[in-house]
Amino acid sequence: MGDTYTIADMAIFPWVRNLIGFYETAELVEIAQYPNVTRVLETFLARPAVTRGIAIPARG
Repeated sequence: MGDTYTIADMAIFPWVRNLIGFYETAELVEIAQYPNVTRVLETFLARPAVTRGIAIPARG
């Protein structure tokens, strides 16, 4: 969550993404109260390597 993309960021990103995406708990965890978490999540999703990684395995 700092200026540098680290292994810690890579480790926490899937947890946050699945928590508010797959499990649809954004309201429950009140994610709106944490705008920096949302901003960083959007930044991660915009990374080309992350986009490619999310597509593995290909969904058919």
